[in-house]
Amino acid sequence: MKKAILAILMLSAAISISAADQITFSGNESSIVLRDGRESVALSSGASVSVGSLSITADSITLSGSGWTRVECTGNASIQDAERGISIDTSSVFYDRTEERILISSWFEIDDTVNAVSATGAYLEYRLNEEHLQMDKSVTLLKDTDSGIMRCRAESVVFSRADNTLELRGDASVYWDGDEYGAEVIRVDLNTDSIILEGRIRGNING
Repeated sequence: MKKAILAILMLSAAISISAADQITFSGNESSIVLRDGRESVALSSGASVSVGSLSITADSITLSGSGWTRVECTGNASIQDAERGISIDTSSVFYDRTEERILISSWFEIDDTVNAVSATGAYLEYRLNEEHLQMDKSVTLLKDTDSGIMRCRAESVVFSRADNTLELRGDASVYWDGDEYGAEVIRVDLNTDSIILEGRIRGNING
């Protein structure tokens, strides 16, 4: 059975594990290790992985773990999820299929077409099942509103896609509709465009 799997990989460099797992992967160059407990697949040159509506491409991708539950991507990594309306560009990605969690420890750009939100930063944890994003390190987030672009900046931003809310911490500021707000903590309801400031606050309000 192991020899059959290896042969398939060498011939096509693309397989589907099972309908239940919903994972396919491919690469123009590939290698596989089938030692019990240390199985891994290394893909390069056009490497891609698809899990349900989630698609990841990168210069190189390594899959490991029982049922290929761990996906590590390096070099020009791109995540596309048409169902969730999310796209992410970065240089490295770790995806844990068991925990349904994406970890990025490099500069990233994310675009959320469902909520008209885009953001940049240098660390991202995205818990897919909870639609919860933790963004850190000089985060800038832009939200398209009826009154123009809302620009949010902070060292740490929690974005709940489920509730469509933001929590900004660490040198937090919001620029919107000609006004500027700053506080230790800023909470934003993106459904109503309401802003709550907590702790030491500052502001520059026109009109």
